Order: sequence, then C-alpha cells, then structure tokens
Amino acid sequence: MKIYIQTDIEGVAGFCFFEHFDPKVENVQHRHRMYRLLTDEVNAAVKAAFDAGADEVLVNDSHSSGYNIIFEDLDPRCRIIHGRNCSGPHWLPLLDASCDALVLVGMHAMGETPNAILPHSKWKVNGGAIYLSEGSMAAAIAGDYGVPTVFVSGDDKITAEIKSKIPKIETAEVKQALSVYQACSVIPARACEMIYAGVKNGIARRAEIKPYHIPGPVKLNLLDGPGHIDLKAVLPEDLEAATVDQAFMEFERRMTWTCFDTAKLNGFVFP
Repeated sequence: MKIYIQTDIEGVAGFCFFEHFDPKVENVQHRHRMYRLLTDEVNAAVKAAFDAGADEVLVNDSHSSGYNIIFEDLDPRCRIIHGRNCSGPHWLPLLDASCDALVLVGMHAMGETPNAILPHSKWKVNGGAIYLSEGSMAAAIAGDYGVPTVFVSGDDKITAEIKSKIPKIETAEVKQALSVYQACSVIPARACEMIYAGVKNGIARRAEIKPYHIPGPVKLNLLDGPGHIDLKAVLPEDLEAATVDQAFMEFERRMTWTCFDTAKLNGFVFP
C-alpha cells in the first residue's frame, strides 16, 4: 500500500504568521522552531501510515522553498520530495494512480476566508460553481487519478471546508483560527496524537471515502495568489481543460516561479 502525504506549514499547531527570511537570531530561531513543529506532525502521519499497513510512504514538502521539514529526523522508512515547489514535473510529484490514499497535513484556508490563519490561494472552478483551497485542489487532482483523500489537519476553517467536500474524511482540527495572525492551538504533542489517530483511521477506512472528483471539462482561474504575481497579466480569462489536473498544470506552467531561466529567478529567496 502506497500513501502520499502532502504538507504545508500554515495549518500546523503553533503557527500563526509567515516567516521572514532575515538574519536576526530571534527570527532564525523562530523559523526553525516552526520547522520542528511541522516535522513532528509529519512524523506522526508517517508512523500512522506504516502502522496502518503501508509499505511505501511519500512525503511532499510543499511550502515555499520546499525545505521546511527536517527530513533527517523523519521516520527512515519514508521518502521525501523536496526543493523549489512547482519547478519539477508537477505540483504533486509522483502522485498517480499507484497511490492508495492522499493525506493532507498542515493545510490552510483559501483566500478571503474570514478569520482564518493566513488564508490565500483561492481557485475558482467552472465560473465559481466551486472554490478550492490548496488542500481541496490537491484532493481534486488526486481524484482525477482515482485516489481518495482520507485525512486533513489544520485550523477549524480548512478542516470544515474540506469536510464539506469530502464528508467521510478524517480530520484533525489542531487549532481554532481567531484572526489572520492569531489562533488558539492544542499543544503540539496533542496535535501529533490527533494526527496519528486520524491518519490511521482514514487509511483503514479508505474504501469508504470516495475520491474527490470534479467531472470535466473544467474552467479554472486563481482569484487570490501568493501576492508576488500579477494574476490578471498571467491569466485574464478562465483556462479550460479536460480535467482539474490538466487545467492546474497548464496554469502552473505560466507562472513565473516555474521558469528555469536563472536571470528571472534572481528574486527567489531561499530560507
């Protein structure tokens, strides 16, 4: 059994504002503290997957630079995808029909979600018939391959959104979002316990949890991005494709962060 774990950092218990890549000691220490919290939550999910019977677990470090998980401290039975996100063959590299389930750890709410922690990335599907966060976009892409999304962790806003789309999914609400930069989190050790239990149960129940599939053809656009691109200049009209996966990848192909021209990447900042 093969399990794919997609990760972000905004939804981790204890995280409530974006890191700044400056050299001040206190900032560096804070960033690495958040990396530790993320690593522990991912480890809980990895252990649960193996305890649930997996013989292969892939972890995708999918925030910013792709170097947020302290992967030398991960369970040595898993493998990790790392490096600059969206510079490879896919936003979700190596996710395909050979995977038995998708697990989402540390997810955040879509853009414009009231009182959510750092809400951003709001995908409009079919003229607004559906809106997707990064987490539900991952679930929809997995759904195009027939892969069920069995677990999500994050704040109360993102877990509610994804559960509304996948009613039988297991969730771990590791914090209550109070505003964009404030939350009430469970203690990290408790968050890891919740994630372990939820992932294990979700994988055990994977046959009950239908893949989140949006029938094609689809129209796709991004209403709210990371803030460093001109969305109207990139895609002034909805992009049409046969599937969500194909539409998403065509959109990503047009983004500035996917180019390999080093002259255009001088502004890219690594942690």
